[in-house]
Amino acid sequence: MVNLLNKIGIEKDKEDGKENVSAHRSTIEMYGRTRSMNIPTLFDRYNAQQPQCTFGAQGICCQLCSHGPCRITNKATAGICGATADVIAARNFLRLTAGGAAAYTHHLEMVAKTLKAAAQGKTTFKIEDPAKLRAVAGALGFDDKKSTEELAVALADAVLAEIKKGADEPLVLVEKFAPKTRLEVWKKLGIIPGGIYAEVGDAMTKTLTSIDTDPVDLLLTTLRVGIATGYMGLVATITLQDILLGTPTPTTTSADLGIIDPKAVNIVAHGHVPLMATAVLHAAQSPEMKQLAKEADASDIKVLGSMCTGQELMQRSAGSAKGFAGQTGNWINQEYLIATGAIDLVMMDLNCSTPGLKSMADHFHTRVISVDKLVRMAGVTDHIDFTPEKANEQAGQIVKMAIDAFRKRDNTKIHIPNYSKEVMAGFSVESCKAALGGSWNPLIDAIKAGGIKGIVAVVGCTTAKTKHDTVAVKLSHELIKRNILVINAGCVSSATQIEGLMNPEAAEMAGDGLKAVCKSLGIPPCINYGSCVDIGRIGVAVTEIAAALGVDPSALPVAASAPEYLEQKAVADGAFAVAFGLLLHLAPVPPVTGAPLVAKVLTKDVEALTGGKVLVEPDPVKAADAIEAHIDSKRKALGLPV
Repeated sequence: MVNLLNKIGIEKDKEDGKENVSAHRSTIEMYGRTRSMNIPTLFDRYNAQQPQCTFGAQGICCQLCSHGPCRITNKATAGICGATADVIAARNFLRLTAGGAAAYTHHLEMVAKTLKAAAQGKTTFKIEDPAKLRAVAGALGFDDKKSTEELAVALADAVLAEIKKGADEPLVLVEKFAPKTRLEVWKKLGIIPGGIYAEVGDAMTKTLTSIDTDPVDLLLTTLRVGIATGYMGLVATITLQDILLGTPTPTTTSADLGIIDPKAVNIVAHGHVPLMATAVLHAAQSPEMKQLAKEADASDIKVLGSMCTGQELMQRSAGSAKGFAGQTGNWINQEYLIATGAIDLVMMDLNCSTPGLKSMADHFHTRVISVDKLVRMAGVTDHIDFTPEKANEQAGQIVKMAIDAFRKRDNTKIHIPNYSKEVMAGFSVESCKAALGGSWNPLIDAIKAGGIKGIVAVVGCTTAKTKHDTVAVKLSHELIKRNILVINAGCVSSATQIEGLMNPEAAEMAGDGLKAVCKSLGIPPCINYGSCVDIGRIGVAVTEIAAALGVDPSALPVAASAPEYLEQKAVADGAFAVAFGLLLHLAPVPPVTGAPLVAKVLTKDVEALTGGKVLVEPDPVKAADAIEAHIDSKRKALGLPV
């Protein structure tokens, strides 16, 4: 370990560059701690990878067959088979999208099966929002005379059937819930999707060696998979989760590493799927478990959130997730979270659990377990794969494991940064409309009057490449200063929470118009919509606002930004945004720059087809300038003051 640190030119007592790794003081402090302990972490491994492969960065490296790997250069302008830079980049881009769609669908399938088990009385879970169940079932044409349980079974079965449809069988959820104007656009382009697993299968087949070598068709297929992801992996998932776990309502909690209680048994829920985490949260509050913790000399049992699973618990902490202790941070924090020495157990669900998590745990007493059948990690031998029918029993087992680990804790190794921020959360389409008096009209009026210039969804991941949340935080600051309301979801939510932008007091940082609106409603200028899957809520909100104005979503003064996107699910989200007709800001630069046609289609030509396009801009101020100009152009087209 010391050799690795020395190899990349980092001396443990050298302070240069420490302040540049993250936007957050807590992360910077913990990075200093791990360096002083000679334990390499993600930032050190990032530095060790420099310089990175420029061919991969441009998307012009292909290793699909044994002829390769092939790279596009001035000397070799095509692969051995004849594939051009555009073919290679488009294939790679579609593969990323298909991978993200597959992961989202696994999540959806788990939720649908759990909802069905709950309706059949086979699990500890209960149906928390029967009203939403009836509203959705009614929209789908189900018999409203059926009981709540019958409707839940019917809805779960319908979603599971949609997942497994053929690619030539259009998705009912798209036809029922997409704006009619969007459906017309997608029908013309031939990109209304069928069953999502079939779409993923077709996409992967198209990207095999010399099957689909038309870059434009590959990009249209990317949009098609993106639409399937939007309405199945996003909208369907959040809908079923709300029915099962409860629709978020306003709540207050805390974020950052300072929320960790050094005297409690600390269990971290890490990942994206909140099912096991919710069961563990309930088990941890039982008298039996509290007594076991007391016998181990612990003050309490705390369930802490990490990444998107934490955001899901946070959103519902006024309801089914009552007792939630707070959000520690996003995926980059996972090693530093363990390095506090106060975490007893981490349960990994789907996805973004890195091998570095286990490497760090080996230096402490922390127990790492997987709770999803797809999640496996070298060195992790405890697998309690979530099963709806066994959830209560499994949750109790996990809490007992955490208490056992607590007994082995070395309190001399504990170091918890003293930083935390109060967070207002629990926003959803329903709670937002309720706060506005039951309709979007007050928000629309504020947009028309210019108090709110527009709305931007700043969502997605974070990367070491962008210095951990630095771009996301700066961009959010810039947008709210310009009277643009920001909606966050995914790892970006942790970024703005930790920096205080999700506290109503942050209204003081906004422009005069947005400040006045926030103060009148008692809300922050950055609204938490939850996890990355909750990006689906943003799509629902945009659909409803567009319908209220009688326009297509592409006409609205709105945009989306993934300012620090990381992995395949984010690419699938982005494909949906472009297909939906939105400007999509992306950073870092996506792997298509070596393919001139692909880059041109994504950043220019696709706008004439769907109304959406990609804006690539790493600098947050310049990105804010471009997004504001886009919003101004939409306002002007609608006849609104600029």
